[in-house]
Amino acid sequence: MKALLVILLPLLVVPLVQAEMREWKTADESKTLVAEYVSSRAGKVTIRRKLDRRLFTLSLDKLSEQDREYVKQREEEGPGDGSGEAKDAEGEFANIPAAMRKRCLPEDRMQRLKENGGIEGCERAVVRALNWLQRTQARDGSWGGGYKVAYTGLALLAYLGHCETPQSARYGETVTKAIAYLVNKSAQNKGRLGGDLQSNQWVYEHAIATYAIAEAYTFCSQLGTNVPGLQEAVQLGGQAIIDGQNAAGGWTYRFSSERRNDSSVMSWCFQALKACKHTGIEFRNMAECVRDGLNAFAGNQHPSGAIGYTGPQPRGDGTTLSAAGALCFQLWGREAHSVPRKACAVINRNIKFNWKGKDTDLYGHYYASQAMINYGGKFWQEYNELFRNPILKAQNGDGSWPLPANTGHGMGNVHYVTCLATLMLEVYYRFVP
Repeated sequence: MKALLVILLPLLVVPLVQAEMREWKTADESKTLVAEYVSSRAGKVTIRRKLDRRLFTLSLDKLSEQDREYVKQREEEGPGDGSGEAKDAEGEFANIPAAMRKRCLPEDRMQRLKENGGIEGCERAVVRALNWLQRTQARDGSWGGGYKVAYTGLALLAYLGHCETPQSARYGETVTKAIAYLVNKSAQNKGRLGGDLQSNQWVYEHAIATYAIAEAYTFCSQLGTNVPGLQEAVQLGGQAIIDGQNAAGGWTYRFSSERRNDSSVMSWCFQALKACKHTGIEFRNMAECVRDGLNAFAGNQHPSGAIGYTGPQPRGDGTTLSAAGALCFQLWGREAHSVPRKACAVINRNIKFNWKGKDTDLYGHYYASQAMINYGGKFWQEYNELFRNPILKAQNGDGSWPLPANTGHGMGNVHYVTCLATLMLEVYYRFVP
């Protein structure tokens, strides 16, 4: 048994309903392990040990001929190849929400990228960044220090933005470990996704992580990949956001009942809820929550069109939260509303991009890249010309991005910066407006 376990890679520890158990053997049949089949890809099989329900990945060439034949049969019964390398969008990805589907086939990605003003260098930069993230992932599936839940959620979103799922040949293990880390964190904290639940900031972590695992669930559920505990984590995470809305319609630190509508917190909550909506899972009071939240955002808009932080008074040039607010309206089908249209006009008028200057607020540009491509036309063309080449030029040779001159909004962390830059370059195909 010990010799066999040496070649195993642990992935996840969560309970699951009992499935078919069988005895797996090494190629020389000297060691055995009782476990159930979970999935297989690229010459490896993932199984769940009966003893403690632990997931492991084994190389098929280390297993007996009977085991290899069994895996072959299961592959013929199950779904086809995974994520970014699939060949039939109308088959494997047919049930993925239309807004997300075009990110999945390489030819679709490149078509969307070129149609929207991207160049092949954008795709190369994304892949280099995903490779860097893969190399820097911790053994437990997380990234970074401090706000590990948020940093892991952002990295997972970057992989999912390229349609990399647990079935992905290149990044599947990385994605699975990231999902497992967040699911286990949810289980430990009774659905609350945060490192320090006494901190004001855990509400950001919760919303970002819920956004990520909800997207992961949408892909996994449609591709036939079962990740134990994932659905429950999404259900609890999304419902916590809905239940955490204050009486004024918005959200604030710690999901407090204080009537404080924090535009920054609200933006992550809205993105998370949209991802939850895509899952098909039922959430109590979702429609009323979204309606009241958008009204709260409208209350934070200044007559100039800029959106403020906790009221209508804008900060700085007004572009960061204007972009965040505009995106939230667009996500929920309200792109023609006056709030996002006025906000996008502010962005077009005021936004700047200079990696080595004070104008590189990547937090704001993460939102602006999405809001402006959704708005389209001249606004998007001008914004694309503003950010595309400078962000490509700034990337390090190892695939990461250096800290920009403006390290506000938490930009003093290379992992955070790299995730946001990657998501910006995926904007050409990540969602279909």
